[in-house]
Formats: sequence, structure tokens, C-alpha cells
Amino acid sequence: MNSFISTAKKAFSFNIAGEGGSRLRLVFIGLCGVLLIIVGGMLEMPDTKPKVESGLQPAKAPVVSRSYEEALEAKMANLLSQVKGAGAVSVSITLENGGVQEHAKNIVRETKVIQEKDTAGGTRVTTETRENEQILLSKEGGADRPVMVRETKPVIKGVLVIADGAYDSSVKANLTRAVEAGLGVPAYKITVLPQRK
Repeated sequence: MNSFISTAKKAFSFNIAGEGGSRLRLVFIGLCGVLLIIVGGMLEMPDTKPKVESGLQPAKAPVVSRSYEEALEAKMANLLSQVKGAGAVSVSITLENGGVQEHAKNIVRETKVIQEKDTAGGTRVTTETRENEQILLSKEGGADRPVMVRETKPVIKGVLVIADGAYDSSVKANLTRAVEAGLGVPAYKITVLPQRK
């Protein structure tokens, strides 16, 4: 490396008269720069700086929420398993139809009345009505979601309860009453059966 520096000093110290000398110096400086880039690439230092991660994260798979029916079944199974003598309980709920969601809407109505007169003195009235309807959206967690006005839960068609303790008639009656009270379903829509042994 010292020999390279001494050669560079000699190249800049001599004085070549005229324009040709300055060109030679420029070519030499250019070659030195290219040489330094090549040597610098070979002698690369290991990266000691911590890597900074970008703010972008991979998209997570959306969490699939349980349906209304499954949530009701899990809740009722948990409650019914706490009834004295019930034991392990499984619940199946059948819904009559899906729920209804009513969203807030922005409705714009335009009415235009046009009166035309003809040369004979008669008038003609034309009415144009235009309606534009858009669902209102709100931002929740960075995503657009429709604004809910009202949601009607689906009607329960029937409930099937399978329990270990349903062999006992008093436990069976208690389970039926618990489902009636918990879901507001009449007794004729509830079936309680003992579990297979």
C-alpha cells in the first residue's frame, strides 16, 4: 500500500507542461478511483449494525370468527354442563333463517321539474327524479366497515341436547328448563337425550 501512495505522490509532483499533462493526471486519478472501488469491494467489512426491519409486516391470515350458531352452541354447552348431574353435554342448535343486518345509508334524491311552452301557447311539464343510495362506512382497525343500524338475530328452530345425566328424568327436566330460560325457546322445540355408553 505504501508503494502505491509513493507512486501517486510522484505522479502529482512532476510537472508536465501543457494540456496533455493535465489529461494524464485526470486519467491517473480516474484509474485510482476505479482501483479503490474494486479493492473496497474485496475487503468488505462484516456488517456490525443491527438490521432495521421495514414497517411493513406480512399480512396475517384473517381470524375466522365462529358463526352465531356455533357461539350459541358453545355457550349453552358450557352452561348446561354446570347443571347438577348433567355430566358432559353437547348442544346442537338449528336456526330457521339467517340474521338480518340493516345498514345506514346515505340517500340522495334529485327532482327536476321542466316546463316547456310551445309556439301554440300550450305548456308541458316534465318531472325527472333521480335517486342515489350509498352505504355509510366507518373505519375500524384500518378497514372500512358498514355502519350497522339494526341487526336481527336468526330465529331458533330447534335445540338438541345430549348429556351423560339425561337418563335421570329430573336432570332431563332441569336441562329442558335451562334451555327454555337461556334461549327463550318453548319446550316443544327442545329435545334432551342421554349420551351413548
